[in-house]
Amino acid sequence: MNLPSFTAQTADATEALRKCENIPAPDVGTVISPYRICPLGAHIDHQGGPVLGRTINTGTVLAFAPLQVPEIRLHSRHFGQISFPIGQVPNMQHWSRYAQAATLALLRRFPLKYGFAGFVNGTLIGAGLSSSASVILAYLQALAQVNGLSLGQAELVALEFQAEHDILGLQIGILDPVTIVHGREDALLYIDTLNETVTPIPDSTVAQDWVWLVAYSGISRQLLQSGYNNRVVECREVATLLKVGAGRLCEVPSERYLEYQYYLPVHLRRRARHFYGEVERVHKGGQAWAKSDAETFGMLMKRSCKSSITLYESGSPVLVDLQNVVIGATGVYGSRFSGGGYGGCVVGLAERASAEAAVLEIGEKFAAMHPELAEQAAVYVVETADGLR
Repeated sequence: MNLPSFTAQTADATEALRKCENIPAPDVGTVISPYRICPLGAHIDHQGGPVLGRTINTGTVLAFAPLQVPEIRLHSRHFGQISFPIGQVPNMQHWSRYAQAATLALLRRFPLKYGFAGFVNGTLIGAGLSSSASVILAYLQALAQVNGLSLGQAELVALEFQAEHDILGLQIGILDPVTIVHGREDALLYIDTLNETVTPIPDSTVAQDWVWLVAYSGISRQLLQSGYNNRVVECREVATLLKVGAGRLCEVPSERYLEYQYYLPVHLRRRARHFYGEVERVHKGGQAWAKSDAETFGMLMKRSCKSSITLYESGSPVLVDLQNVVIGATGVYGSRFSGGGYGGCVVGLAERASAEAAVLEIGEKFAAMHPELAEQAAVYVVETADGLR
């Protein structure tokens, strides 16, 4: 199954905004904000651990036109329409909360005289591919444009983090905005979340023989209503128990964890074991990608997902079933949860030549296991793409 291209999304959003607001075509601007995958680095960016990320050729497209008043008017084919003044406190139960949070984050740094009318076009919303960060970054770019502001990459990352973490209350790390802002079509990103640095690992010519699969479970991911924040609190508790004054596990040397791990409660010991094991898998995964070693990379993805299930204890039964189907499909090197295991999807690395067969196989087997989700679930082949633009 294919997802709409950014070209098609852009044309659709532009035409829809023109019809909704009666705006001439030359007055319409667009922002493309792709989704991201994280092949390795599960649940460790909020603890300062390194991650591997990259952007894909599907995501958010926002068509927008400036308004001469401090107001946002949004249209969406999925959700309807809404208008609100700049500075309004987010309605946590409404789809407009991401735009409201983006506005508040930017308003803390700059005066905003102008708003915009916009049509937002997104695919796989709530599927665990960071659609929330994607759409927030799109809103930030549009607001900056209509107010004559130039935002650098570091500033965009910081603003998106503030919108989700400080304003919406999700205990995220910086994986999502860093990947989307820095994404490259031709490279996997090694992200040091502690020092906030990005090192591209270029794709080799051999990597053209591989492709990414996204298998959507049909269950939307909502982190605020899941165990996500609780796991972050547990990781911080581990850090404090292992080292007085430590706020995150990145502040605790692995040697200290190994020495004192058996003094920890069993469930906290599991969280720590996942963190240090995943850090190691990220390092090995980066090395494997640089060597064009898909077999090793896929094996590390499988081990990452197993650790997420058994040690981090994040997998729902449906996602575990989907993971088992994907890793057993023809030509798949490895796969893991995307979206924390709380609904969402599974991302896999597969042989390009076998990809279409794998898509059919995964779809048929998962539908047989969960017929109640057959209409919502879907499997896609996705290509890589450049980041926010």
